[in-house]
Amino acid sequence: MTSLSFVLDQNLGLPTSDEPWKSILTAADIVASQTADLAAIDEAIARHQPDVAYVPTADFHRIVRSGDDTYVGLAIATSKFTGDPRQTSLLVVRADDPATGLADLQGADYGYINTACTSSYFSPAILLARLGKARDEFLHLIAVPAWQGQIDAVVSERVRATMVLEDVWRARSENAKATKIIGQYDNCKPPVVIARKGLDEGTRTMLLDALVAWVPDWSGVYGGLKPFYYADVHGFFHDLDQLPAR
Repeated sequence: MTSLSFVLDQNLGLPTSDEPWKSILTAADIVASQTADLAAIDEAIARHQPDVAYVPTADFHRIVRSGDDTYVGLAIATSKFTGDPRQTSLLVVRADDPATGLADLQGADYGYINTACTSSYFSPAILLARLGKARDEFLHLIAVPAWQGQIDAVVSERVRATMVLEDVWRARSENAKATKIIGQYDNCKPPVVIARKGLDEGTRTMLLDALVAWVPDWSGVYGGLKPFYYADVHGFFHDLDQLPAR
């Protein structure tokens, strides 16, 4: 019998090599692999290779928008501060930066995590689209380390601005002293676990139960997971639909 495969974006913080996940996945004959190579994850999903995947919600939208119905939502992460499957992405610059809004950043070096990132890559695209601007023409995109690394890149002047999850920005009090908020996108969606439609019901139920029961370490970016409902992502999917197809 062939093992089931579980592919994860390693930036999302689900520690499959640690307990209890190691035992849970071994018992279910699920082989997990973590990578920061989002292009490789996208290609594997396009080829329908993994049985389960933990990916940014924007990646799941791309699959849905393409008409591919191989995968369905299983669980969605939450904010560790509110417990809701919704987060705010903050547009931040150095505290001494004269900018007061996104419109002041034309041509600026902008730090993002990767091209699947809901908070740093798609949030500015959505906000700029509302201003009639295209992200890739308005900003000069520079890849930077994730989460606190984004803020550090702003403080060190490697980039002028970034959009980062409010939960990350709030985690360190010094961030409020070193940076200032000049904009925000309030309908950011945490990552989702998706599963192949044909996954047997027993495995699906076991995995969902384990995901919902798991209590992440507070040092992580996200809170616990909840069962996935399309209503939780509908508004964000609508915002993404206003952008040019990827």
